Amino acid sequence: MRLKAKFWLESDTGDFLLGPGTLRLLLAIADKGSLKAGAKIVGLSYRAAWDRLKKAEAGLGFPLLERHSGGEGGGGSTLTPAALELVERYRAFVQGVEGALEARYTKAFADWPFKGYERSGKN
Repeated sequence: MRLKAKFWLESDTGDFLLGPGTLRLLLAIADKGSLKAGAKIVGLSYRAAWDRLKKAEAGLGFPLLERHSGGEGGGGSTLTPAALELVERYRAFVQGVEGALEARYTKAFADWPFKGYERSGKN
C-alpha cells in the first residue's frame, strides 16, 4: 500500500490554472526553448499544449511564455519571469506538502497489521 496525491491550482471560480501536467509542459518548454518541442516531450499536440497554456494564462491573468519569432536559429519560447516564479512556488509547495503527507501517512499506517488485507475478501 502506498500514498498517492495530486495537487493543482484553481481560480476562485474553479477554473484550472496549474497542475502536474502543465508544470511538466512548462519545464519542457524551458528546457527545449520551444512550445512545439516541449509539447512533443510531454506527449501533447502543439494545439493541445497551446490551448492548455492559453487557458492557464487567462485564469492567472499573466502570460506564461515569451515568444520569439524567426531569426537565424528560428523562433522559440521562454518562460516569463512570472511563470518562472509560479513554477518555483508551486514546486516548493508540492514538495513541502508531499513530505508532510508522507509523514502523516506513515504515522497512520506504520502499525497496520493487515498486510494484504484488501486481497483477503474481508473488506
